[in-house]
Amino acid sequence: MGEYRKAIKFFWQYFKKYKLSFIVIILAIIASTYLQVKAPVFLGQALTSLGEWLGEYMKAKGVADATGAAFVSPSKQPFYDVMVKLFLAYVFTTVANLIYSLLFNRVVSYSTNEMRKGLFGKLERLTISFFDRHKDGDILSRFTSDLDNIQNSLNQSVSQVATNFALFIGLLIMMFRQNVSLAWLTIASTPVAIILAIFVIRQAKKYTDIQQNEVGKLNAYMDETISGQKAIIVEGLQDDVVKGFEVHNENVKGATFKARVFGGMLFPMMNGISLINTAVVIFVGSTIALNDSSLSRAAALGLVVTFVQYSQQYYQPIMQISSSFTELQMAITGARRLQEMFDEPDEIRPDNGVKFEEIKSGVAIKDIDFSYTPGKQILKDVSIDVNKGQMVALVGPTGSGKTTIMNLMNRFYDVDSGSIKFDGTDIREMDLDSLRSNVGIVLQDSVLFSGTIRDNIKFGKPDATDEEVITAAKTTHIHDFIDSLPDKYDTIVDDEQNIFSTGQKQLISIARTILTNPELLILDEATSNVDTVTESKIQQAMEAAIAGRTSFVIAHRLKTILNADKIVVLRDGQVIEEGSHKELLSQKGFYAELYHNQFVFE
Repeated sequence: MGEYRKAIKFFWQYFKKYKLSFIVIILAIIASTYLQVKAPVFLGQALTSLGEWLGEYMKAKGVADATGAAFVSPSKQPFYDVMVKLFLAYVFTTVANLIYSLLFNRVVSYSTNEMRKGLFGKLERLTISFFDRHKDGDILSRFTSDLDNIQNSLNQSVSQVATNFALFIGLLIMMFRQNVSLAWLTIASTPVAIILAIFVIRQAKKYTDIQQNEVGKLNAYMDETISGQKAIIVEGLQDDVVKGFEVHNENVKGATFKARVFGGMLFPMMNGISLINTAVVIFVGSTIALNDSSLSRAAALGLVVTFVQYSQQYYQPIMQISSSFTELQMAITGARRLQEMFDEPDEIRPDNGVKFEEIKSGVAIKDIDFSYTPGKQILKDVSIDVNKGQMVALVGPTGSGKTTIMNLMNRFYDVDSGSIKFDGTDIREMDLDSLRSNVGIVLQDSVLFSGTIRDNIKFGKPDATDEEVITAAKTTHIHDFIDSLPDKYDTIVDDEQNIFSTGQKQLISIARTILTNPELLILDEATSNVDTVTESKIQQAMEAAIAGRTSFVIAHRLKTILNADKIVVLRDGQVIEEGSHKELLSQKGFYAELYHNQFVFE
């Protein structure tokens, strides 16, 4: 029941603004329901009037033939009056159905659009840890599969459930008003139908949940393989990847098949019960009606026909609600998966945080401990002091905690204990936007976005002038290449037309960072994936970017940080050595060993 409450709460957040539309929808459903349950009464009255007219006709004909008097046919007006009512009932039922259908589709379309915008907005407020814990494909499946399921289910299933529930209640009321005995006869098989429906619905729910989770895993697997296709081809692992896909696809197929089987059982099962019930009503109902001394034969016939109509209608809402449940369950499952994202905590932003504008004295990392997961500590009692304008290099083996320190300085994560302070102010007390706008990061794996080259360089500063863009590109030695392209800075960059090498992407990333003019610059192994010639260009671009700024450089190739003001050596999450290049070499410790093992042979 908790899942259903969450789904209702989730949907209400988006539906509550359409209260007036829902009032009109409810009134239209009530009108449609009343006319639908009244139509069989009109049909029974029409047959009764026709039967009574036929009796009067035969009686008048017999008298006229026996006496020789003029034959006067009895009036058919009562029959015509009832038929007009029946016709109008069907017409206004159609109009009412059209009104609520159009309004409900409008509400659903607008609401799912708001869901999509709200979900994307939430995505932009989430912490980095959320993206570290969730695969891209699973996140994308919530935008695609889950939202599509919600929209389709709401359009097709919710309106059916609402109208058929109203019809079910209306039929019960009208049947008992017409004849209590026949009403009880008509609904006698309901407990059996409900028990069977509950069993099937539970199974359908179980496998629908499994299906959606497996779809998320399949999307994540496909995203990984598409992103890593080059590596797969190089290693000749295409067959292995296909086998892995087939495993995920089989899981999706198996869960989907079982969900559809149980969902598909509902309609034929209910239809069979309805047919049996109708036969019982015709047989037993005729006996009851004909033995009722208060009814004429014509009235008895009309009553039986009325309840035959009711018997056929009575299981219609049960069938429709049951057959709609699988689709409805997909909407509920989708709402749960979306709500899981909305329940994720936003980045912690201090109220009235201190605005960070410039570094006046320096950066102080004091006694910090950190772990991504409890019980697995990454950093242990790390302290680093950096004066304004200094370049600090972090070196150490893979997994020593270098990149983690960078993540903490930009508040992608918060420390478990200790502090990181700029000019004596803890970064947790700073305005997050001003902090990140003044901390520039060049990552090891550069990212280019779809759009022009100009747009990519201006990404961090959309209002930058063309002159500023060109200056940044010249500073990073990428301007000449861009200028050689036919469309120059208006060249379109996308997945299908990626004209840049890895090194050129890195140079554009550095240009993008320089354009924002950050107070603190972080370079995360910016030269680790390039050749020696490109490394030289990137090194020149890095030196231009670092000049006059406080900077942290994570170094893979030690020759890129020989001129650093301070080199901090990390191992197993702890600072083991600290000093200039010459000082560390003279200590003949771990750094000296790294240097001789790497630098001497290059």
